[in-house]
Amino acid sequence: MQRTRKGAVATAPLALALGLGLAVGMGPREAQAVSYDWCAPVVVRPDMRIQNPSTCTSIWTDAEIGSGAEVVLLGDFTDVAQPVVTAPGRLCYPSPSHAANKPYVTRLRSARAAAGNGKPLYLVHMSRFDLVPYSFAALAPFDDAMLLTTDRPWSQVTGFFTGDQSAACAAGGCSWSDSWGGDATRNPPPYRLRDYIDRAGGAGRYQRVVQYLSRPDDPRIHWASSAIADLRNASYRAWRVAEAKAAIQVGGYDAIDLNHKLAQYRSAHWIDSPGIQDVASLNASGDTYWTAPPRGYGYSEYVQGWNQLARDLKAAGVPYEVTISWRAWGGNSYDDGATSIREDDLIREALRGAKVVLFDRTSDQALTPEYTQAVAQLAAYGPKIYGFDLACGYGKTPPGAPGRPAVVP
Repeated sequence: MQRTRKGAVATAPLALALGLGLAVGMGPREAQAVSYDWCAPVVVRPDMRIQNPSTCTSIWTDAEIGSGAEVVLLGDFTDVAQPVVTAPGRLCYPSPSHAANKPYVTRLRSARAAAGNGKPLYLVHMSRFDLVPYSFAALAPFDDAMLLTTDRPWSQVTGFFTGDQSAACAAGGCSWSDSWGGDATRNPPPYRLRDYIDRAGGAGRYQRVVQYLSRPDDPRIHWASSAIADLRNASYRAWRVAEAKAAIQVGGYDAIDLNHKLAQYRSAHWIDSPGIQDVASLNASGDTYWTAPPRGYGYSEYVQGWNQLARDLKAAGVPYEVTISWRAWGGNSYDDGATSIREDDLIREALRGAKVVLFDRTSDQALTPEYTQAVAQLAAYGPKIYGFDLACGYGKTPPGAPGRPAVVP
């Protein structure tokens, strides 16, 4: 593909807005789409956006989804096909797994059939191939060699929180927890992430791997949801591809989300980096940073591993979905000019192999000729493409949420 001028990756804040079932023209192959989330025929995590916990009623009812949605993103990155430990519970899913998701998947398919809508309904599991939470680390194939390592002393990681003097920790101080949710009662030894890492690599091994922070419920207690995997590791990819294949069989999904964090790898995305000098700035960011800089693993290495993972999924017959800015298809804004690797070409190759592609067009409110051309070019390779506008936010918000109506219309 011909190179064009270099530009920045499009980003935008997720502004929440109420919007119901309006027909919108979204470009080629998207005519007469119905708007749900992001002003698109896309529903995001309806299984977790619950408006009535006593009945586990989703913000979007089954009938609403069945009548017009075309892509449903559901599930969580802690779900496994054959759990050996109980994954972190969530509302209406006290023991989450792909098997636990299957009844909801079946209901949505039944709702689609009842609605008589002849369009496809793609049910996509929201996996995270780059992360290893404790529910995965507990599985037999896990090996600590699959994880990214760091040279940062663990005392610097914990000290970032325990020694913080910012306003965030002024009242009672801040702390670090090795347990999921920051709660040692709910996630005690020997079932913590650190325990499984040490079981594989020896005592103290967990202190030398890069971990992925959470968005804590208590802003003074921080913890890691996962360890970060090295996608270049062939054994790791083989394990996760096999798990993805099992997920589709057990959960009944149409595809697995090939999630990416390209933007994170193009910056110093760890604590004690420029802009994240204390707990107050970390909390204010609202983002999930890393505990430390990885050793020998930057943007180019990540893209190469991610591309190989897409190839492996394709070779194994595992359909996948990618959500990305449409500019990843045209131009070279995703290329790192400092390397000899054409990262933008590797990303485009992964898009060509996808079953479904969601194109964020936030930076281009009008459907420009360039966007229309990108959709047409990629569609020629086979993926079903849907455009969305991240700035539109979610179509419905739980009643009583801050700043939201008490009753959802």
